[in-house]
Amino acid sequence: MKPSSFQTTIENQFDYICKRAMDDERKDYMKALSRQSKRETLFSDMGDYLVSQFATTDSYSSDFHIFMLNGLSVGVENDLLSEALRNLTDKKREIILLYYFMDMNDTEIADLLNLNRSTVYRHRTSGLAFIKEFMEGTEE
Repeated sequence: MKPSSFQTTIENQFDYICKRAMDDERKDYMKALSRQSKRETLFSDMGDYLVSQFATTDSYSSDFHIFMLNGLSVGVENDLLSEALRNLTDKKREIILLYYFMDMNDTEIADLLNLNRSTVYRHRTSGLAFIKEFMEGTEE
């Protein structure tokens, strides 16, 4: 049995409405993708500094060289620096660790170690000069 012209017209109208709805949905999806791509940035397009903010690094106590300092332990991660510190005299090493790792100034170190401030300054600068020479000599 052949469908009536009215039924065919209704089917054609329904078919057109479905195709139109699907086409509109596709256009909306493409617009949404376009808006999203304008807001997003690929990792490959980001700078190394920004990408490194997303990364974490585990650190373990075995990664550090430990120096004991007035009952506290100070960890140094750099192997070359820790070797240079080990080659310093005890007093110079202690002054450098207090100054750079414990954030103490020369006056506070002098009070703690019962030394003159100028002596602490002299030990610190000569210790740094030794570390610099040691590290430059090792690089070559």
